[in-house]
Amino acid sequence: MNMIEDKTASSFNNPLWKSFYIPNDTITRRFKEVLKTYDNLPASFYYDDDIKESFGLPLLELKKTLTKPIKETPLLDKLKNGDYQTEKSKTDYKIVKDINFFINNLPSFKKYKDQNDLSFIVKNTRLLLLELLEYYKNKNTSLKTIEGRINGLLRVLYIAFKDKNYLLYQKYSILMLDLLFSHKQDEDKQELNKNEQERFIPFEVVIKFQKDLLEQYQKNPTYKNNQDLLLISLYRYLPERNELKLLKYTTTKKTDDDYIYIDNDDIYLLLNKCKKKHYEFYIDLNEDFKELAQILKDSYETFKRTYLFTDYNNIKSPISLQGLYKRMINLFSFTGKRVGVSILRSSYLTYQAEQKRLTVADKKRLAVLMRTRKDKIDDAYIKILPQENKKEVLNNIIENIPTLTNTKQNPKEAYKKQLINNKTYYDKNKDKIIERVKKNQANKPKEEIARKRILYYLNGDETYKDRVKTETLKKYNITLDNGIYK
Repeated sequence: MNMIEDKTASSFNNPLWKSFYIPNDTITRRFKEVLKTYDNLPASFYYDDDIKESFGLPLLELKKTLTKPIKETPLLDKLKNGDYQTEKSKTDYKIVKDINFFINNLPSFKKYKDQNDLSFIVKNTRLLLLELLEYYKNKNTSLKTIEGRINGLLRVLYIAFKDKNYLLYQKYSILMLDLLFSHKQDEDKQELNKNEQERFIPFEVVIKFQKDLLEQYQKNPTYKNNQDLLLISLYRYLPERNELKLLKYTTTKKTDDDYIYIDNDDIYLLLNKCKKKHYEFYIDLNEDFKELAQILKDSYETFKRTYLFTDYNNIKSPISLQGLYKRMINLFSFTGKRVGVSILRSSYLTYQAEQKRLTVADKKRLAVLMRTRKDKIDDAYIKILPQENKKEVLNNIIENIPTLTNTKQNPKEAYKKQLINNKTYYDKNKDKIIERVKKNQANKPKEEIARKRILYYLNGDETYKDRVKTETLKKYNITLDNGIYK
C-alpha cells in the first residue's frame, strides 16, 4: 500500500495528524467521490488534492507502528445485556441499534449478521465510515443522525481498547464532535434544514385535519375511523414522543406502564416510564384537554379493549410502533410529505411561538408537557418559517385533506378475517370458553346481555340501525349521542 504525502502533518501543528497517513487505496478514492455529494459536512471531513490545508480526516489511517492490540473483545450479547454499562450511563441499547444498522444496511458488513464478536468494526473503521456516508448520500440526512452512528462506532472502540486517548479513538471522537458542533450551529439558526423541509407541515394543517377526522367519525363511527381520529388527536393536543403509541387503557391506577386511566368521568394520562431522563408524571386531561379526554373516553366505552391502538381488523391485537409509523405516514400522505412524530413536535412548538411571545414560564410548562429540556425548545424545535408564502402553502395542503367516507373498510372482508380468527381461537379453547360463558351468563341479568348485544351491532354494523325497532331501543333505554349508541 502506497502513502500519499502527509499534508495534514505539515499543514497543522498538531501531533495527532503526524500519527496518520492517507493510503493510496480504493477506500480513499471512494471517500473523495462520496464527499462531493455532501455540502453540509464540517470542513474537517473534506479533502482536496489542490488545497494543501484540507483536512480529509475520514481518509486518515493510523500508522501501523502506533496501532494497539485489542484489550477486550467487544461482544454483541454483552452489549444487549448491558454488561458494559455503568450506573451513570445505561444507553448501550442505542449502540445495539447502531450495530444492527451497520450489519443490515452497509454492504461490506452484512456478512457479519450472525457474528457475536464485534472486532470486525474495530478492524474496519475507515470502511465503516465510508459506507455510512455512501448510504446517507443524497438523502438530506441530519448531521445528528450521522453523528449518532459514529458514536456507536466509538462505543465499540472504547470497549475494545479501554482508552479514550488512543489515537484511533481520538480521530473518530473529533469527527463526532465536529458533526455535533455543525449540527448545533444549524439548530441555532432555527431554520428548516433540507431534511426538515421535506417533512415539515404547518400545525394549522394538523388542527384542521383533526377537526375533519372528528366530524367524519361522528358521521361514520367505524373502528378504523376511530383509530385514525385517536392517533391524530393525541398528537394534536399532546405531542409526546412514541410513548403515546404504546398506551393501554386502565380503570385502576397503575404504575408499571404508560396508561390512559379512566376513573369514572375523570380521564388521566399516566406516563410512568422514564424517557430520556424525564421521569413519570400524569396529566388530568379533563382539566387541560377536554375534547381529547372525551374522545379517549368515548373510544373506550364504544370499543372496549386493552390497547389504545390495535390492528384495524383485530381489536385485541396491539399494533407495532413500525405499524403506527406507517399509519401516520399514510394519514398525512395528502400533504405530499413524510410526517412523523419529531416533525409534529417541532410544528406544534413553532405554532405556539407564532401565536404569542413565549415567556420562560411558558417554555417550562411546554418542556414538562413534551418531556424535553427547556433549552431544547428553542435549540431544536421552534423554527422560523418564511411568512411570505406560508399562507399559499397552507391553503394548498388543506385543500387536499381527504374525507374518510371514501376510505371505508370493506365490511365483508373485515368480517371474514374476524370469523377466521374467532374460529381458530374457539377450536383451541372450546371447553374453557363454554365453561366461562355459562358462568358469566348465569351471573348476568338477561336484559343486560341483550342490551350489550344490541349496542354491539348498532355501533359495529351500519345497516343494523335500519332494522332495529324503535320499541326495542326504548325498552333497553338506548340513545344516540354524537353518533354513538349508548
